[in-house]
Amino acid sequence: MGTMARPDPKKILIVEDDVDLRAMLMTVLDDRYAMVMLDMRLPGMHGLDVIRVLRGNPETRDMLVFAVSGGEDADAALGAGADDYLAKPADAEVLAARIAALLRRSDDGAARQPERFRVGPLLVVPDQREATLGGKGVDLTALEFRLLVYFLRNANRVLTRQIVLEQAWGAQAPMDGRAVDEHVESLRRKLGDFGGRFETVIQTGYTLNLAGS
Repeated sequence: MGTMARPDPKKILIVEDDVDLRAMLMTVLDDRYAMVMLDMRLPGMHGLDVIRVLRGNPETRDMLVFAVSGGEDADAALGAGADDYLAKPADAEVLAARIAALLRRSDDGAARQPERFRVGPLLVVPDQREATLGGKGVDLTALEFRLLVYFLRNANRVLTRQIVLEQAWGAQAPMDGRAVDEHVESLRRKLGDFGGRFETVIQTGYTLNLAGS
C-alpha cells in the first residue's frame, strides 16, 4: 500500500502574551499551516498597529491574520484587516474549526481571495461589510452583520446561545440569551425567505441550515 505524502510544513506565528492560551494554541494548531495568531492587547504595541504594519508591507499584506482578544476589539480588528476574530477565553474546538475555515481560503501561499458567501440570492462579503439579497443591499446593524457572518462561517452546526453571545458580542455580551433570540428574529425579518434557514434548536440555540444550497 502506498503512503500519502504530507504537505510541506508551514509555521504559525503566535503573538500572544497569555501563557495559558499560548499553550492551548500549541496543542490544537498543526505546523502545516501559515498564519499569524495575534493577541490584540499586547504590551507596548496594540494589535491594531501590528495588523496595519502587516497589511502595509508588500511581503506580509496577504498573510492570514487571526486576531484574539477579550472581545471588545472585534470591529476594530476586522476593520483594520484581520481575517477573523475570536474572543477569549477560546474554546479549543471552536478555535480549531475557525482556523480550518480560514485555511480553506488559503492556497499554499497564493494571494488571498476575499471571503465571500453566496447562498441563493444572498451574497455576503465580510471584508467589505457588504450584504445583498437579490442584488439589493440589506440594511443590517454592525452586530447583525457580525452575527450573520458568524452563522455563515458555522453553517449547519448547532450553536448554543452562550457561544453566540461570546463570539458575536464578545466581552460586552449581555447575560440574557434572549438577546440572541431578538437579533436572530431581526435577521429573519430582514432576510426574507432566506431568514427561514435560521432554525431554532429547542432549549439550545440555533443552526443556519444551508443543506442542499
